[in-house]
Amino acid sequence: MATNILSAKRTKYVSVKEFMEIFSLKKTQAYDLVNEPEFPKIRMGEKLIRIPLDDAIQYIEKRYN
Repeated sequence: MATNILSAKRTKYVSVKEFMEIFSLKKTQAYDLVNEPEFPKIRMGEKLIRIPLDDAIQYIEKRYN
């Protein structure tokens, strides 16, 4: 039986700018966090960064609680 692609849970990826807005962070705060080695992110080339939102929330909860 085939898997229904539309019903599968997909990860939401956000840009650093969107991440800043969601968490009310300043630019330097956001990039300090994103540049931590263990922070979940996907780099595409030298500049483009996408953050898996669910993984980032888990990371922040674990790091700061």
